[in-house]
Amino acid sequence: MKQFKMLYPYLRSSKPQIVVAFLFAAISVFFKMSIPFLTGLAIDQIRGGNLDLSLHLILMGGCLVFGALFRYLFDWFTAYVAQRAVKQMRDQLFDALNAVPVSYLDTHYHGDLLLRLVNDIENVQNGLITGAGALFEGIVQALVTVGFMFALNWLLGLTVVALTPISVLVSRTISSQNSRHFKKQNACLSALSNHSLETLNNIEVIHSYGLFQQQSAVFDDLNDQYRGSTFKAMFAACWINPATRLVNNSIYGAVIVLGACMLLWSEAFAFTGTVFTVGMLSSFLTYSYQYMTPFNEIADAMTEVLFAFTALRRVDEVIHETKDIDEGATPLGTVVEHLEAKDIHFSYDGKRTIIDGFDLDIYKGHKIALVGTTGCGKTTLINLLMRFYDPQQGGFYFNGVQGQDAAKKEIRSHVGMVLQETWLRHGTIAENIAYGKENATREEIIAAAKKAHADEFIRRLENGYDTVISATSGLSMGEKQLLCVARIMLIEPEIVLLDEATSNIDLRTELQLADAFDELMRGKTSLVVAHRLSTIRNADHIVVMDQGKIIEQGNFAQLMAKGGFFAELYNAQLS
Repeated sequence: MKQFKMLYPYLRSSKPQIVVAFLFAAISVFFKMSIPFLTGLAIDQIRGGNLDLSLHLILMGGCLVFGALFRYLFDWFTAYVAQRAVKQMRDQLFDALNAVPVSYLDTHYHGDLLLRLVNDIENVQNGLITGAGALFEGIVQALVTVGFMFALNWLLGLTVVALTPISVLVSRTISSQNSRHFKKQNACLSALSNHSLETLNNIEVIHSYGLFQQQSAVFDDLNDQYRGSTFKAMFAACWINPATRLVNNSIYGAVIVLGACMLLWSEAFAFTGTVFTVGMLSSFLTYSYQYMTPFNEIADAMTEVLFAFTALRRVDEVIHETKDIDEGATPLGTVVEHLEAKDIHFSYDGKRTIIDGFDLDIYKGHKIALVGTTGCGKTTLINLLMRFYDPQQGGFYFNGVQGQDAAKKEIRSHVGMVLQETWLRHGTIAENIAYGKENATREEIIAAAKKAHADEFIRRLENGYDTVISATSGLSMGEKQLLCVARIMLIEPEIVLLDEATSNIDLRTELQLADAFDELMRGKTSLVVAHRLSTIRNADHIVVMDQGKIIEQGNFAQLMAKGGFFAELYNAQLS
């Protein structure tokens, strides 16, 4: 079965524990199944006139105690194996999400990916512990019970075994029809989770535009779809238990009828080689019921098992998704002295060209500004330099080494980037500033904050640098951006990328940051993406882009004197 093949890699390292669990299950079931046998002997003894049952009672009590003990050990080992497998699966899924290309993350809903990491893993865990545990014990119980039945009477044992495939066939037929309902249920849950995450992340914008009712209507519709798909899945799954119980009760009835006939007409069944007694019939009826119990328990757990297998497929899809290709191995050296863009051509989808023949020699220590209208390719160039994407032709060269020939990790170790959108983790302010530099000292952190003009507002907080914050904390957008700037100040990279880094900062703070950025960029290569053209007046070189091409370049004075596209943009912003 394909699903078990997907599970096997996570169970491979737990083979000894699985073997021990099987052993404990066999011992537990043996003690459990010995009780009906002893009960049958006691019944026949009473019919013979001997009422002393002390030995039988002692043996049955011992079977109960040892059966319960080994059942506990079986449950413990089963839970251990399941939790170990789920942890390994969760680790691999998280690593896979960090290893997939950026293009994969850009084309998949983040709510759906989060659902796979949390909800789907939880469903796999529940299915493993409940369903696999029931299957695990059920197989052992069925095998041990068959042994006892054949020991009592081979004809009745053969009858039960011969009729068993009917129950299995019914359960499998219903289960195979149910899988499509669970796939639909998971798809609806994914859409609902993604809409919820998107709404919560943009709740301020939604309220500011008065769109709460529209978002609520969409949520109600998605929630109704999920309700409907869940009802169909659960309703379909509910057919498994009554169907298998009907078949199993029919088998149980057949055993009663055949056993009664063997008691009434014992001579006709003399070919079985044993004298069939009332005690043996009593034991056999118990064994017959116990033999069917695992199938009923598996049917009860089938809902969770099917749900778990559907979730497992979704998890496995991400784990085996094509990883981010990084074949580069050429070293760049300890310092990047020269950065150059050569004949870059790039398209995200292979249809619409974003960068078309971009060439630029970027000198060390120069501040290069990229300007142009929205969609001209400025941010795309930053993505290409960081190797979040690779161009179809050409590329960035670091010390003469093409970016695709160098390891991504090495390229990024030379680059510091401040984006328009801030990213803060749950932790103290000091931990957030030191995120890019392991083992940074408190003195280094404070010095970086001072350069970024963040020290003043940090000290006003109740716990200063030890204040715990997160992406949703009460800090203003400008304060969050200052912390991100301080983070770059701390690592002091050779190449600095600023993608509208001051867009969320007020004019006064922006003026304060100007000196800090100048200090940070002194002697370093820097690329600045800017929409507010007034912020790049002191740039060494300004590159004006339109539709992925360079249409003008020069310093601020040269471009304004030319009176071209840049001058029109600048004057339009002032008007």
